[in-house]
Formats: sequence, structure tokens, C-alpha cells
Amino acid sequence: MQMLPKPSAWLSQDAIDLAVKLIKSLQIQAGDNLASLLEVSPIFFNHEAVFVWVQRQIDEGLTVGENALNALEAAFLGTLHEVGWFDDI
Repeated sequence: MQMLPKPSAWLSQDAIDLAVKLIKSLQIQAGDNLASLLEVSPIFFNHEAVFVWVQRQIDEGLTVGENALNALEAAFLGTLHEVGWFDDI
């Protein structure tokens, strides 16, 4: 993974920490095909899109705690399943 973003007005340290864990646990590869699937701006590469998506999950009510990573994994995989990502696998 490239250099990590720093916390800012639009990206919290919690989002950064959880996104890094999610990227590692699901082995999300670098690339540019996830942004539209995660419904974030298509200008983002995969890892950037995950950071933005995780922040959105927190903003929408995800409780940051010991079960947050499990909830994010389930939501991420559920989102990919909804859009048919796994249909050809």
C-alpha cells in the first residue's frame, strides 16, 4: 500500500485505521475499478475509494469498536455481491 493519508476534515483517523485493516484483511488490490461499485467518485483509485467508503460508513452510523471491522467486511462484500461482482467467479 502506498503512503497513508493524514486525518483531515473529510477523513478521520478511525476511518484511516479501519480502511487499512479492511484493505489488508480482504487483500484489496491497487487498481481503479472499485470506486463506482462503492458509489464514490470515480476519480479515486481502489485504496482511496475504500478510505472514502469507510468514512461514509462511519458518517452513516457505523460504531467504531471491536466489531467495526467485521461489520465493514460484511458490508463491503455485500455491496460487491449486490452489484454482481461475484457472478463470474
